[in-house]
Amino acid sequence: MKQHLIECGVSAPSQDDAITMDVHGDAKNVNLRIDYISRTMLSNLPDLLIDLLEVAAYVYCADQRLIRGSDQLSKFGENWRRSLRFSIPVRELDIWQDPDVQEVLIDTLGFLSDDSYTFEFRQAEAPVQPKELYFRDLIDPTSEHDDVALFSGGIDSFAGAVTDLVANHQSLTLVGHYSSTKVRSVQEGLVAELKQRGHDRRLSYIPVWVSNEGVRAREFTQRTRSFLFACLGLVVARMSGKDSFSFYENGVVSINLPLAGDVVGGRATRTTHPKVLRGLEQLFSLLLDRQIQIKTPLQWLTKMEVTQLIAEAGMADLLDQTVSCTRPRKWTDTQKHCGVCSQCIDRRFGILAAGLGEHEPSDRYMRDLLLDDRSSGDDLRMALAYVSLFKKVSATTKERFLVDFPEIVSAVGHFPGVSTTEAGDRLFDLFQRHAKSVEGVISAAVTEHSASLYRSELPATSLLATCYSRGHVEIPPPSSYDAEAKAFMDRLTTPVLEFAFDDEAKRVLFRGDLVLEGANFRLVDAMIEAFRDGKKRQMEVQHLQAHDLAEKLGVSEQSMRQQLRRLREAVEPLAVSLGIPMDQDTVIQTKERAGYRINPQCREVAIADIMETVSLVRNE
Repeated sequence: MKQHLIECGVSAPSQDDAITMDVHGDAKNVNLRIDYISRTMLSNLPDLLIDLLEVAAYVYCADQRLIRGSDQLSKFGENWRRSLRFSIPVRELDIWQDPDVQEVLIDTLGFLSDDSYTFEFRQAEAPVQPKELYFRDLIDPTSEHDDVALFSGGIDSFAGAVTDLVANHQSLTLVGHYSSTKVRSVQEGLVAELKQRGHDRRLSYIPVWVSNEGVRAREFTQRTRSFLFACLGLVVARMSGKDSFSFYENGVVSINLPLAGDVVGGRATRTTHPKVLRGLEQLFSLLLDRQIQIKTPLQWLTKMEVTQLIAEAGMADLLDQTVSCTRPRKWTDTQKHCGVCSQCIDRRFGILAAGLGEHEPSDRYMRDLLLDDRSSGDDLRMALAYVSLFKKVSATTKERFLVDFPEIVSAVGHFPGVSTTEAGDRLFDLFQRHAKSVEGVISAAVTEHSASLYRSELPATSLLATCYSRGHVEIPPPSSYDAEAKAFMDRLTTPVLEFAFDDEAKRVLFRGDLVLEGANFRLVDAMIEAFRDGKKRQMEVQHLQAHDLAEKLGVSEQSMRQQLRRLREAVEPLAVSLGIPMDQDTVIQTKERAGYRINPQCREVAIADIMETVSLVRNE
């Protein structure tokens, strides 16, 4: 796991391999600007929320600057995860140093981005005034709206906005994030259209610009974008006196099952995954000492159903002004969709399934979903992977759903007011409806283009011709890169660390070709009894106080802590060999004032079970 030190609010790094980031001053290299905020709203902004804005901006911009993975296949797993250590100045130091706040922040960001995080907060010595720095276009006070919602300019966010405006008769403050002027122009164009149609007094738009300055982005997975987006939503909501805001995203995308090798990892993002949203709610509630809610009104709708909401609101003619493609560098004046990324594929299927294809001509895409040649790179495999996934979903029974798609399991316990059983049933129905919409698009296209298919007039590598000629959907063999990438990411879906305790040989054997001996073994040996006792009694595994653990080892507390650090370093290779998210508590957990214990999430197995699948490598 590659480690990075990010020092924020400084002009020079403390060590050669650190990077520096700053939102102001001579060394400024992070843009953070919020436009069209009223003077009344700004007066309600506490220092804590300014801190949150800066923390989110630093995390997001560092995510873009620090590349993950490698072009070399052999190093894919080695560098996929990053260990990010932030040093950030804040105004409300006591709140940010709260162990509960840090734990939720680290856990939520870790699940969201598959990285390991450490935060060292320090007192801001001379914090700048936000009015002078971040809010440059103050406007006159506006009337308070019913809700605050995040607005990207895509189909889902537009559908949510027009539904609340037209069907629900609500007034809205839309918050839009952009790092490209092309994205902002899309958002502003849609808002202008809505205002011209009689919603001027019930709609306001707050654009937020966050980007690296003078440093070109190297990593485009942008897994932490939703953390930034949610922080922006919270800030505007609280400035408006509200304790909630809305995230418009359909439920299939929220779960976001991996499609294929090149949609795993960072590209198969968890931006609005229910577990992420609940983590953000907990973080925000802890920070502000009040209950914060993130609403997801489109959670139980498919892409087709969300798209139909636009037509039901009488806005179908604005459909082609929405943009879903996340590659603005490729956009032209007439084509703002590449047609080959997963977002474009999902969007086009939704529009065609909703029967709204006439409102968005196919030539708005650089590559037509069904009819164009897809022989370039992995374009065909991506499209076929999408169809294949939902064909598999369609053939899956309710009893097998969670077994065949284990990624669903991480979501079922994170729907407020919905039991896990009900959540599983509703998710099954949701994915079944989406699968049928995908099948309906393919079937209708086969009928429409039957003559061309029969005469072999369509490109052989078009999605429709490939499906038709094979008689079934089959993904072409993936490239060696994709095969290894997918194998690595598949291991991430079951992050369980298994070990066997060999008392006779005095060693601990881990699945993943790793052995602990000597002092490392003695440290585990000192805690194994409490671990086994807690598991046997189905109770919480008890911690050992620092002095008790040191006494069992026959060393000083300082020596014990040094040995603990060496053990944690010794198990780090498991992050690569098993794809298990690793942090300092993965094997031995530390809890302030409670002490130390073997992480209860670890699983002890028989020595024979480990020896069946690994060749033992002595850890000298």
